Amino acid sequence: DSLYAGLKGLEQWVKQTDQPMDRAILHSLIAGIYANYAANNQWQLRQRTEIVGQTPSADIREWTANMFVEKVRTNVKEALADSVLLLKTSSRDYIPFVELGKTSEYYHHDLYHLLASRGIDALLQVEKLGSGYTETNAVNSVKQDIIAIYGNMLSAYKAAGLKEGYVLTALNYLEWRRGAERYIRPLQVKGEASVLTDDTYLKALNTLKSKYASEPICAEVYLAQAQFAIEKDQPVSALKLCDEAIGLYPSYHRINALKNLRQEILSPYLNVNVISQALPGEEIKLRASHKNLDGFTVRLFNKAKKLVKEQHYSVLRPEDYRTQDTVFTFKSPEVGAYVMRIVPDIRAKRDSESEFNVTRFKVLTCRLPGQQYEVAALDAQTGHPVPNAKIILYSNDEKVLQEFTTG
Repeated sequence: DSLYAGLKGLEQWVKQTDQPMDRAILHSLIAGIYANYAANNQWQLRQRTEIVGQTPSADIREWTANMFVEKVRTNVKEALADSVLLLKTSSRDYIPFVELGKTSEYYHHDLYHLLASRGIDALLQVEKLGSGYTETNAVNSVKQDIIAIYGNMLSAYKAAGLKEGYVLTALNYLEWRRGAERYIRPLQVKGEASVLTDDTYLKALNTLKSKYASEPICAEVYLAQAQFAIEKDQPVSALKLCDEAIGLYPSYHRINALKNLRQEILSPYLNVNVISQALPGEEIKLRASHKNLDGFTVRLFNKAKKLVKEQHYSVLRPEDYRTQDTVFTFKSPEVGAYVMRIVPDIRAKRDSESEFNVTRFKVLTCRLPGQQYEVAALDAQTGHPVPNAKIILYSNDEKVLQEFTTG
C-alpha cells in the first residue's frame, strides 16, 4: 500500500542522493516512519519471538520488534552523522518540511536541533520494544543512544556559545531522565566539569540556575523548579520561585508561564461531596476540600426554583496554600425534590449544582431474565417493605414508561 511504497521510495532516494543535507533529512523521515509503525503495532510485535542474525524480510509486516529498533537506531545515527553541517544549516531553508517554533530561535533555527529532537522522539517510541528494556534503572541500547544525542547537543551548543539552546536542551534531558529513571546519572560535557550532577533532579536544576542566572532563559529553570515543588506539594516554595523569577526576568517572553502558575497557587478552590438522597430532618455530612477560601454557602431550591434553605459555613484558610479537608453537617428539609447549589465566598471557577432528594423511601431494583425487573419500595429507616407505594418508571428523557403500585 501507500505506506510501503512511500517508505521504499525514500530508502531508494537516500541511497542515490549525493546531497548530505537531503540524506540527513531523508534518514530522519525514514526513522520516524519505522518508529510510528512499530509504536502503532507494538502489541503484535511483542507476541513475536525476536529473530537475530537474519536479513529482515522485504515485508515489514513480518518483522520482529528488534528489527524495527535497529532500523530506527541506524537511521537516527545516519541523520545526525554530520553535526557540523547540520549546525550550519538553517531550518528556514526547509519550510514547509519544518514549522518554526518560537523556541527554535534559541538554537539559531539550526537543523541539528530539529533532527536531534526528531531522533529522540523516534527512539522513545521504540524504547520499550528493545530486547534489553527493563522497568529498572538499567540503561539499554536505545537509552544509550538518547543519552548520547543529548550529550552531543550539549557539547555542540556549549562550543557554539548558544546559552539558551544549552539550557533548554539540559532541561529537556533532565525531564526525560527524571521520568526514565529514579536518579540522574552524570552527563559529561567535553572540556568542562559535569553540568548535570549525579545527585537529584532538583540539585541539577540548582546547578543550571546558578550558572545561567544572568541570562533571561534562566526563567525556564525557575519554572521547572516551581513545577517540581508543586508536584512535591510544596506550594509555598513554588510561589517563592515564581515571585523571584518574575522579579528577575520581567521581560522574558514566556514569563506569563510563571505568572499563570503563581495565579494557580493563589486561586481559591472548593469541592464539596454530599449524598444525593436523605431522610427528612436527617443530619447529612458535607465533605469539603478547600484552599485560599474563607467559607461557602449551601442553597437549596425546590423545583419551582424558589429558595427553600440557605446555610453558610466558615472554613480555616490554610496559610501554606495547600488543600485542606473539612467535614460539616447539613439538616435536610421536608420531603421533596431539590437542587443544591454550593456557592464559595470567593468565585472559584463556577458554582456546583446537583439534585438532592428528600424521601422516606428506598427503592431497590433487580434485573430478571426476559428483560424483566423486580422493584421493591422499602422504608429507608427500617428497611421494611412499603405497601401501596406508587412506582413510576421513566426513560432518560423523562417520559413515563410504566406505572404500578406495590402490593
